[in-house]
Amino acid sequence: MSVEDDRLRPTRLAPELRLSEVVSPIGGLPPLPLSAGAQQAARSIKFISQRSGYVALILNAAFFAYISYWLYQNIEFADLSQELKQIPLSAILIAMTMNVFVLLFYGSRLSTLLGGGLSSGFLIATMGFTFNSLVPFRAGEGVKIYFGHSYFNYAIGGISAAVLLEKLYDVTAIVLLSLLILANSDSRIIDPRLLTAAAAILSIVFCGMFVFRRKAVVWRLPDWRIVDALRLDAFFKQAGGLVAHHRAARTAFFTVSIWTTNVCLVYVAFRTLLPEIDFTLIHAMTLLMIGALAVAVPASPAGLGLFEAGIVAYLVNGYGLQKERAISAALAYHFSITAPHTLIIVGFLGIACFRWLKERVRPEGAAQDSASTLT
Repeated sequence: MSVEDDRLRPTRLAPELRLSEVVSPIGGLPPLPLSAGAQQAARSIKFISQRSGYVALILNAAFFAYISYWLYQNIEFADLSQELKQIPLSAILIAMTMNVFVLLFYGSRLSTLLGGGLSSGFLIATMGFTFNSLVPFRAGEGVKIYFGHSYFNYAIGGISAAVLLEKLYDVTAIVLLSLLILANSDSRIIDPRLLTAAAAILSIVFCGMFVFRRKAVVWRLPDWRIVDALRLDAFFKQAGGLVAHHRAARTAFFTVSIWTTNVCLVYVAFRTLLPEIDFTLIHAMTLLMIGALAVAVPASPAGLGLFEAGIVAYLVNGYGLQKERAISAALAYHFSITAPHTLIIVGFLGIACFRWLKERVRPEGAAQDSASTLT
């Protein structure tokens, strides 16, 4: 790799690629003046960003109102309360433990893409999951980029490309799992041999794309003044460097580990929560796909409501379970996969806040000691 390529690696050791250099031209020169069209576009983006919070609040309020009305009309809350009390604590603890391993695999994959340590990748990935659970519209992905750049000094273009690459690997895994589910189903609509061929072609295309990625990736932007003013060329150079030189085999290995552990987690959780049903690995894959698609829809924090609705519909229609029992199992599973990363980030933020307060108190105490010494 050349010296120029080394400068574009998204590591904390490349100060020239920090955000201050991306948003302002090199050499400390003031940014070029924007045209009237660019200024109008910037004002429009600012207006939309300021109003998007109110739109999200209204949509989520309407969504939760509908869910509450449906629960009131279809669920016996006394039976639901009884089912929740009967949930085995061991099932939740086992699922939470397995979810910690999933988080470790996510952190290992992100640290591989960024070329950093496991601790930084683990905290960045966990931070993203936590904010996706608390804020709708997948805001955790933006938080990952901001947190990784501001706290660990990763290049803004590099970490943005890493987050997008994560999604590409995950989408590929979801497609392959969906094809595997269809191939093992009893449906006569699709020939399983066609699904196998589709999976093979998809794998070949995906592998070929990353084998030839160093020559195939072209990051060219139009010669516009707004591009020069915002230094988007440097941003895309960072992203292109990461895509071209990341370790694809290691990243794919961690992706396989993530989704394999997720399938095992769903299988163990529902075999423990619902021992009376014949729950197989294919059913675990199906429930995992339902949950992944529900969370991917930017409707509510962590897909709350939609996530449970998909699982409940599958359990009620596929196994004939009572709605109250299906809801209790769905809630227990959702809690098991959201509690670990939330507790980890709450602990991290608590420690960071304590250190910040300690650093604030220390200079004041030193100033008082020096004043008393002078007196």
